[in-house]
Amino acid sequence: MSIVCRAFVVGDDVSTDLIHPPDAFSTDPEMSGAGFMRGVCPNLAAEESRGALVLAGENFGCGSSREVAASVFLHKGIRMVLARSFARIFYRNLINLGMPVAELLESPPWPTGVLQRVELEETAGWLEADGRRLGFCPAQPFVQRIIEAGGLLNLLSYWTPDHD
Repeated sequence: MSIVCRAFVVGDDVSTDLIHPPDAFSTDPEMSGAGFMRGVCPNLAAEESRGALVLAGENFGCGSSREVAASVFLHKGIRMVLARSFARIFYRNLINLGMPVAELLESPPWPTGVLQRVELEETAGWLEADGRRLGFCPAQPFVQRIIEAGGLLNLLSYWTPDHD
């Protein structure tokens, strides 16, 4: 089943400080989201993000390992984060919080900004916009279990050695 949505496109080497600038820290999710991607593209923080994708190039989420940089995707209602490659700690922070992720087979060909119409076929592992199709590798089954549980802590809270 295909999903049609919007996407925020960013490039390579996007650090956690660009994803969520330190001056936007707040314990209030609404206030925290105000800094979303401001360091990459100032207009993205103001864009409607519920149900949108984030498409990134290589080394997405490099820099510090602050969990707030990953949690802002949940606060903003992002559907899925797809990147050519992720900084490993950032990738695990996204997964541990329950954010759907996937690795693109190539970097997005579109410039930084908003794509208004993207077709996503998650089970087949592709997305398409402006006549260009990109493949991606869905997350591994153990990662899918964490995401489906809503995060690592949720998974562990109901897991027992007898529960599979």
